Amino acid sequence: MDSKNNNNKAAIAASTYEIGRSDSDSDNSTVNSSQKIDSSEQVVPTDSEKYFATVRSSESLSVSSQKPQYFSSKLHEWAFIFTCLMGQLLNQAGTTQSMSIMNIIAEDFGSETSKQAWLFASFPLVSGSFILVGGRFGDIYGLKKMLLLGYAILTIWSIICGLTHYTHSDDFFIVAKAFQGLGVSFILPNIIGLVGTIYEPGSMKKNITISFIGAMAPLGATFGGLFSGIVVVKDDKNWPWTFYAFAIVSFLVGVTCYFFVPDNVPTNTNNLKMDWIGSAVGVVGLLLFSFVWNQAPMDGWDKAYIIVLLVISVILIIAFFIYEINYAEVPLLPKAITGNRHIIMILLAIFMGWGTFGIWSFYYFSFSLNLRHFSPVWTGGAYFAFILSGFTIASCVGFLIKIIRPSIILVISITGFTMGNLIFAVTPADQTYWRNTFGMMLLLPLGMDLSFPASSIILSDQLPPEYQGMAGSLVNTMVNYSQSFCLGVATTVEKQINSSGDDLLKGYRAAFYTGVGIGTLGISIASLYMFETFWTDYKEKTKLANDIESSIERTG
Repeated sequence: MDSKNNNNKAAIAASTYEIGRSDSDSDNSTVNSSQKIDSSEQVVPTDSEKYFATVRSSESLSVSSQKPQYFSSKLHEWAFIFTCLMGQLLNQAGTTQSMSIMNIIAEDFGSETSKQAWLFASFPLVSGSFILVGGRFGDIYGLKKMLLLGYAILTIWSIICGLTHYTHSDDFFIVAKAFQGLGVSFILPNIIGLVGTIYEPGSMKKNITISFIGAMAPLGATFGGLFSGIVVVKDDKNWPWTFYAFAIVSFLVGVTCYFFVPDNVPTNTNNLKMDWIGSAVGVVGLLLFSFVWNQAPMDGWDKAYIIVLLVISVILIIAFFIYEINYAEVPLLPKAITGNRHIIMILLAIFMGWGTFGIWSFYYFSFSLNLRHFSPVWTGGAYFAFILSGFTIASCVGFLIKIIRPSIILVISITGFTMGNLIFAVTPADQTYWRNTFGMMLLLPLGMDLSFPASSIILSDQLPPEYQGMAGSLVNTMVNYSQSFCLGVATTVEKQINSSGDDLLKGYRAAFYTGVGIGTLGISIASLYMFETFWTDYKEKTKLANDIESSIERTG
């Protein structure tokens, strides 16, 4: 009997030693030992064990990874996935399409140079502010209906963006760009909602689809800037065709959605209601807050209306959270989110990461056009490295998720964003593209391609079943809104450093270092979450091993 107990204890010790290794190995060792536990005791798996168990079980879902009644054929399913990918591509293309030609647009409108930041910021500002509302509309009134509404808005306002050429009003153009973002706010959350509804949780097909949706970010950013540069190669006055062509593509994708997005997706199965008060207060607060940060560098922080709007926006944002937590009947942000520290940490990390990318994006184009004097087509075309690196990374994400914790992938992604700003901050203006610039473009897709699937999976694990559809909406809100807000912060720093516009390089570097600071904060938050999950799993596994040993001793 003693020999048997000693053998059991040795097995337990070996199992405990393996805790620091892969989850799959530790699962096997603890399961073998736990067979001797008294039947009255129940072992509760850790969150990490649940996640990897879900991923492993997904390998057996090749037949049932999606509910078969949604698609009549493989072609039907592939067409649906194509529409999902195009939604993310158009989002990023819409963000960068005016960047490679921003000097041409500014000259055509007679705009001040300081106003160029709005050519970038207005689109993600509005899309980020409305995404949660667009997602809730989809949950209540139908995901497909709101998706089609989003494409209709995007198509109409893309045409109007081109027509502003005849108004000679840069303010009208900026407003039209903002309404383009409104269309995207109804597209992105409902795409993710459809994928989440149609495919089984944890299935390989769902993970790969989400991964390739993320991969469309670098592809869309490349096409947006490159196509705009091509349009103006022969004549700068052709720039409106950038937006007319964008409208045509948006319309065609919308038509494809009409025919290939399934009609029988369940609608409002959780009996949700629209939170009108919370939506209005939250959206207005977010719009005003980012508006102040992007407008103040142009008009100055000493202007009375800037201070008044800043105070109002802060009051509205605070009021939004108070109302959502204490008074809303069906809150836009349920307590499962506002009361979950881990969810808040993940959202903050994503906010910081994509905020640094927003800074990098605007100042990459400014640096290339104003200091290196690249042509618009070469400035946009230089993004080709995004495609090479992006698709390589995206093709691996679906498999990496099986063997690496999402929290680790998230840290890597935020690091990729931050390194892009750090490398650019020390890049000489006269250096060849093929050194620092090419290198950072290979690193940045780490952030773009890894952050979306990693954060979506983590949030999906953290949220209860009735709020699964919110994971994508929350991530997209952070992705889009952060680019507008953080750009405003960086522009404020740049204007204070660039000697009233006489030292552009000094100002641009100050903006890049601002991005490095924001990104470092994001890395710290993501790392804290990662180490906390490691520590929690270690403690739970240690407790499990001790419980097994105690049970064996009692039954021995």
